[in-house]
Amino acid sequence: MSVVRLIILSMLDGWWQEQVAGVDSRPLPDVYDPEVPERRSQEPEQRQHNAVASPRNEWERWWLYARGAAHRFARGISPPEIEVFGPVLGVDEFGLLEADLAYSRLYAAGDGRYEKTSMLVVGRPAVMVGALAVGAAVNHRRKVAAQHAAEQRWRDHQQIRVTATNHRLLCNTLDAGFESYYYGGITEFYPDLDGWQLTLAFDGKVAPLRLAGPAAPALCLWTATAVLGDRWIRDSRLAKLFG
Repeated sequence: MSVVRLIILSMLDGWWQEQVAGVDSRPLPDVYDPEVPERRSQEPEQRQHNAVASPRNEWERWWLYARGAAHRFARGISPPEIEVFGPVLGVDEFGLLEADLAYSRLYAAGDGRYEKTSMLVVGRPAVMVGALAVGAAVNHRRKVAAQHAAEQRWRDHQQIRVTATNHRLLCNTLDAGFESYYYGGITEFYPDLDGWQLTLAFDGKVAPLRLAGPAAPALCLWTATAVLGDRWIRDSRLAKLFG
């Protein structure tokens, strides 16, 4: 996966339009970098160096969409419905957005146990010592692999198509096809506009889900309105949509 280094400057068409209209504009959050998850910002000189030449790009379009949609929804204006092809929606269900996002799940792939090998070799002492050394090396490798699998880690990394409806998130994964995550089953909601990602936890034994990419701010918005109800507008983690 190539490292995303696109940083958006504020001197863009949308910024100029807001300045002409007399509206203050905040710069975009730093672009999410899946290869450097802890990095949240860059120095101004680096932003200038990495600035995209085109005034319009995927990151800016989704950010402007999320901001505009947040302002309109706060005024009571419902988002336009989109056509959804493939998954069958419910009678009163309609699409809000579709986008490609980076998908991952948080879980342990094992319990730390592993099968030890025992090599019984009869022969000269040198041969027996060599066999014992090989067995110890094999067991060590199995132990390390088992410990690694038992760690809670973000796994199943892949780029997928995500559809957000008024009832759920639909993730079209490579191995399982469409996975449905209904808003009613969400127990933890972590929008991260600065990191361009959304993390969700669920009831039962469903592993936490992380979605990241240009459309993450919009996904944070519509998930917040569904999960938090009218309280979404007071969530300080979404304040940049109104800044």
